[in-house]
Amino acid sequence: MLSKIAFFEADDRPDIAADRARLLPALQHHLQSFGRNATVMPAPGGTLGACYNADVSGEKRFLKTHLPGARARASLAKEAEILAQLYGNTTLLERFEIPLSDGTVRLCLMMPALTPLTAPIQPAEAVAMAAECSERLADRRPDGLASFEHYLASAAKALAMLSSRGLLAQSTAIGVRRLIALLAERLPHLPEALCHGDFGPKNIMLQEGAPRVIDWEDAFRGFAGYDYLYWLTFMENRPFLQKDAFGRTGLSPDIERAILALVVLLKSYLAVLSGEHLKHAVSAEDRIAGILDLPG
Repeated sequence: MLSKIAFFEADDRPDIAADRARLLPALQHHLQSFGRNATVMPAPGGTLGACYNADVSGEKRFLKTHLPGARARASLAKEAEILAQLYGNTTLLERFEIPLSDGTVRLCLMMPALTPLTAPIQPAEAVAMAAECSERLADRRPDGLASFEHYLASAAKALAMLSSRGLLAQSTAIGVRRLIALLAERLPHLPEALCHGDFGPKNIMLQEGAPRVIDWEDAFRGFAGYDYLYWLTFMENRPFLQKDAFGRTGLSPDIERAILALVVLLKSYLAVLSGEHLKHAVSAEDRIAGILDLPG
């Protein structure tokens, strides 16, 4: 989430559609230069990079590259390292460079064409999947990892903006500020873990029936339990909030509530930065107040 926030906070955002179109011929040329019969088509979606669907010698593939700049490249390299650690060479099939006419190069990842989940996962499955990823990555510290302090800093900006625009009631803002202060105070004592950063339904895919957690560009140094609580904040998972928000992570209930509030605050901030909040049926005030009012 932090990378998306940084993208929309910037005044000089790149034109992703134009960048995707510019990269397409270079990708096609690279794949065909090895004597392979390849066709490449832009894939919809993507905030932090350019994605493509490809047919390479009759095999369906998914290609992913990054926006211009060293920071964007480092994020994709981090994702490649994590995918290799989690799944070996079964999910990350190839990693290669694409030279461009301006003298720059782009890192590109090739993966199999994964399929969406056939049904929503349940809370017990989500918490187990997040914990398994953390365990496999326990000894991994890729370069360029953000820390949870970055989240606390973004939360302070988010709270100030939403409050100044009248999008949060004063009582709600006070409640969230208290929880964020509690997180900052307890942070040194929380169990450290490498967190996904965007552990949501769209980033859990299937490869031959087995779940694969993808899109690790926002991985950061956090703590165990964060990813599961983040997963709960997606709209399709809201029915689980009333009965599954507390007691599954090993964290204290006040910390679980604080994480939920922080995540929804940052998601609301991102929605305002991107303009998406204008399309939302549930306001930032209602979403955040709903976390503060959860029983437990």
